Amino acid sequence: MMDPVLAQLEETYGSQIKFAKLNVDNNQELAMTYKVMSIPSLVLFKDGKAIEKVTGLYPKDKLATYLDKKLASQ
Repeated sequence: MMDPVLAQLEETYGSQIKFAKLNVDNNQELAMTYKVMSIPSLVLFKDGKAIEKVTGLYPKDKLATYLDKKLASQ
């Protein structure tokens, strides 16, 4: 579902943001650690710590705006 959007965002932000995917069915303990209760969920990390979680389907433009704000606040 989100794969094409995340692939496009990775092309745009690849030098600033690292994108990774996790199959929560195969990694339930990790999903519980980060309170992933529904998919898709995006967990944002900074300096190795989870700082925010976004749940739900979002269009590329909306996620790009969100990421731009996060990068600007660094």
